[in-house]
Amino acid sequence: MRKKFLVFLVFFVSCSPGSIKEYQIEGEDIAKNMIKILERVESVNDLERDSLKLKKEIAALVKIMIEAKKYQNSHPEEEVREPINFEVSEALKKEFMRIYQLEGCQDAMEALQRESLHKLDLYHRKLEGLKIEICH
Repeated sequence: MRKKFLVFLVFFVSCSPGSIKEYQIEGEDIAKNMIKILERVESVNDLERDSLKLKKEIAALVKIMIEAKKYQNSHPEEEVREPINFEVSEALKKEFMRIYQLEGCQDAMEALQRESLHKLDLYHRKLEGLKIEICH
């Protein structure tokens, strides 16, 4: 039993990103997956069809964002040498803007994002609370 746990732990740790750059790469891959899903959307029906896939990708992106921030906070000496891939970021933004223009899609997109964005907001509020406690 103990051996299985150690093997699992080693595997789990080896799969976790070990630098800011690795978090960026993982986030970029998630963003590319989201773009592929969004490019197929031409109506609210298409969005509903792919809603589970998209919701999963949004949750994964928020999770990696939170993990990256935790990593960055625990490794302040590590600098971000290269900014995030601007083209991927812009392509994702463009797809979101296009989807929001489609009839009925804005409400559907907001509903898809609500849970993940709530988690991200809670994490940021927690960070702000810690900063306030440290300052006082």
